[in-house]
Amino acid sequence: MFFKVRLSKVLFIGLGGAGQRHLRIFRQLLPESTAFSAYRSSSATPFLRSDFSVDEHSTFESVYRLKTFDSLESAFASSPDLTVIATPTAFHREPMLMAMEAGSGVVVEKPWAENLEGFKTFKAGMMAKHLPFLISFQRRFHPLIAQACQAVKSGLIGRPIAASFSVYSNVPSWHQYEDWRNLYAVRQDFGGGVLLTEIHELDLAYWFFGLPDAVFCVGGNRGIEKLGVEDTVQMTLLYQNFSVHISLCFMHKKTSRRFHIAGTEGNIVWDEDGNKLAVTPFGDTPKIFAEPAYTNDSMFRAQANYFLNSWKESDTIESLRAAEVSLAIVDAAKRSIRSRRAENVVFE
Repeated sequence: MFFKVRLSKVLFIGLGGAGQRHLRIFRQLLPESTAFSAYRSSSATPFLRSDFSVDEHSTFESVYRLKTFDSLESAFASSPDLTVIATPTAFHREPMLMAMEAGSGVVVEKPWAENLEGFKTFKAGMMAKHLPFLISFQRRFHPLIAQACQAVKSGLIGRPIAASFSVYSNVPSWHQYEDWRNLYAVRQDFGGGVLLTEIHELDLAYWFFGLPDAVFCVGGNRGIEKLGVEDTVQMTLLYQNFSVHISLCFMHKKTSRRFHIAGTEGNIVWDEDGNKLAVTPFGDTPKIFAEPAYTNDSMFRAQANYFLNSWKESDTIESLRAAEVSLAIVDAAKRSIRSRRAENVVFE
């Protein structure tokens, strides 16, 4: 295991909605003696409750005893044991490399960055220094999604024939406390676009089925609002004997998230509506599982708990690989949109 001693200092870079969720959960899981600090390039996001409503009567200092730094250099001069990075995507790379150089473990919001530039340097440094790394693909910690993955890998439904993943969300309704037009998701300069924002499904496809050979993708700014990023894509991950279709859209008012996996000997369907999983091996009784009370917070908490208490070197290796593969798939998808043909998945 990486964590041979208790963490004493945790640094947060970025305290928007995602950063505050990480801060709240780490504060709950770590001892009272743990020192928390933060660097914020701006203070645009107010103090939020767990339901993301604004709490005008609390401060980070009073609730979390948070020390703040006015520069990244002074923040890393404090020698944090762990750095949690939750800035807009385009601003992940610099603090990650600084954390690695400072000998700090890293937890970073997905994706690793807007592209793979500098990834090899970061990976080599983290491995050479034996530093823990987690990219926040928290859906791997959803019990029903993990159960579905295990069913696929165990051969319970035979060999995969086809699969489909879909996400429909609505950026304007995400955060009531801020103007959605300023959100990183819809800004090219912040590393936005639906491919990077909803990259979870690309990671799940890799987790379930491994690395695809090639990607065919179409998409663009399909919604009513004129954006400088793609808000909708349909893509196909091409494997040797089957394919995976992924639909992503974040400008649709009817939100949904689901996947369907068809195998030679069975069928798996998961739907976020009601949080239900149906596993149907042919010739056997269908098995229905439901976790209606399991929330997004539950996934983040399970992820953080595992990271703090059970993390191993093999987990860092897998997390680095997931960070790399997911961005390589995004790169292939973007090239495919431009070329209008299937593009191979390649690495830096």
